[in-house]
Amino acid sequence: MNSSAKPTRALVIGGCGFLGINIVEELLRRHVPVRVTRRKKTATFLLRKHPVEFVDGSLEDPEALRRAMEGCDVVYLAGAYYPRYSIDLAGSLDEGVRGVKNACDAARVAGVRRLVYTSTIATLDRAPEGRDADERDIPLAMPEGSVYRAVKWAMEREVDAAKTRGLDVVTLLPGGCIGPGDIRLGTGSIIVGTVRGRLPWWVDGTVNLIDVGDVARAHAAAASPVAHGRYCLGGHDIGVHSLLMRIADRFGGVVPERELSADEARTQSDADEREAAPRRERVPIPRELVDMAATGQAVSMQRAFDELGIELASLDDALDRAYAWFVRYQFIPSKETRRTHV
Repeated sequence: MNSSAKPTRALVIGGCGFLGINIVEELLRRHVPVRVTRRKKTATFLLRKHPVEFVDGSLEDPEALRRAMEGCDVVYLAGAYYPRYSIDLAGSLDEGVRGVKNACDAARVAGVRRLVYTSTIATLDRAPEGRDADERDIPLAMPEGSVYRAVKWAMEREVDAAKTRGLDVVTLLPGGCIGPGDIRLGTGSIIVGTVRGRLPWWVDGTVNLIDVGDVARAHAAAASPVAHGRYCLGGHDIGVHSLLMRIADRFGGVVPERELSADEARTQSDADEREAAPRRERVPIPRELVDMAATGQAVSMQRAFDELGIELASLDDALDRAYAWFVRYQFIPSKETRRTHV
């Protein structure tokens, strides 16, 4: 297969999620037949007009995964475990690692040519002084003090173990994705919270934002035989306060006056998550975001530029696309609507 060859059929695990939907749409634009896993309660309405094949599948069911992978030469694991709350390290580690192992084992049994695994730049170690972080900066030990970073690090190590057993894997490490399809309010909650004036406080630090469309294009490119190893997809490096000001200036909204230190922010978000968890509610600023800001750093995308041919949308364009989608789906009122209520 040459470097421009495309998959004959691709399976997207997590294809009904935010990133997964965008991967599906990118593959369809490239005329790749797409199969998408779903569970009984999975919402599929954002894909209902797309010519995709839905199959039952769960990371907890290795045999169902194997059946879903039959006839697919590339599998995108874009829906691995995501700890909603940072309050149960042991349980989160168990669920996250087990699910990744099941997917990798199923891919080997099914004879999948390549697994493209979506990790996160949160698995990166602190880069040496004098350069941006990149693919070389993988900590040897599990990160401490952050459930999110620890779980994602452990899941990535399980993928590495599958590589040693012969599975061909390309791992992508995106920053915070923003753009259309963010139905569960991931990183885009920063935009919604600022515009609606509902952020109670902020904690400074560096965050990394990237248009979800750029990440989807990187996933499609990662199926090429010339792609190998890891690729950082950090996107744009920006300080939290600068980002909040940019959002408020561009779309309207309120930047909270109260700034917390990293330790204060961890304490507050931990308390908020413990209170919200029994009711499965969201919190204004999750512990995961605090950890990302507190450990944030500039990240190089040079390898992705050179080998995957990725071109990065500007931060303003990415913000505009996300804002337009949130307005369309009524997560936030349009500027015109807000003016009439002033």
